[in-house]
Amino acid sequence: MFLVDRPRAQAGAKGDIEPSLAALVERHRSGDPSALNALMTEIYPSMHRIIYRLSGPRPREVHEDLVQSALEQVCRSIDSFEGRSRFTTFVFGICHRVVARSRRYDRVRTWFKRDAEEACLPQGATAPDEIVERGRQVAQARAALDRLEGDERSAFVLHEIEELPLEEVAAALGCSTRTVKRRLRAAREKLLPSKELVS
Repeated sequence: MFLVDRPRAQAGAKGDIEPSLAALVERHRSGDPSALNALMTEIYPSMHRIIYRLSGPRPREVHEDLVQSALEQVCRSIDSFEGRSRFTTFVFGICHRVVARSRRYDRVRTWFKRDAEEACLPQGATAPDEIVERGRQVAQARAALDRLEGDERSAFVLHEIEELPLEEVAAALGCSTRTVKRRLRAAREKLLPSKELVS
């Protein structure tokens, strides 16, 4: 099992961490024994977020197992990273494959577990009606994403939610930009009412 500094990792901001990651990759390749753990700590919040979005709500231990599997795969594959894409794109591709493999072996989806739902709700002093409305919106978003096939969901999450350009989505998913566009079009047709697609 690969260990990361969990409290620090979960507290990380979403800003562009690419320069920091690139520097840590170079330190690792130059033989710095502390670089790999620092790299995993830095990338952990992004992997945790992307796997949650790709797989949907699952029991907490299942989600953590997927993140752990992805972390281990990144560690095993880091020497194959050639720098032709952003390191985050390389990592998101691994996350996609880990989640896809999980879907193949486990078709029973547990999207609406209470602990995952509570993790998405606002914390602190929030009015009860706001919490109810937020919960309703979260449930609607999950139900909408659940209508997508695995590849469509991955393309939609990476492009529309993570805001990766088409070229990086294609690199992460191991397909052409034309295929990404086709999957995005199919996803939008399922997610949006037909009248919203006419433009």
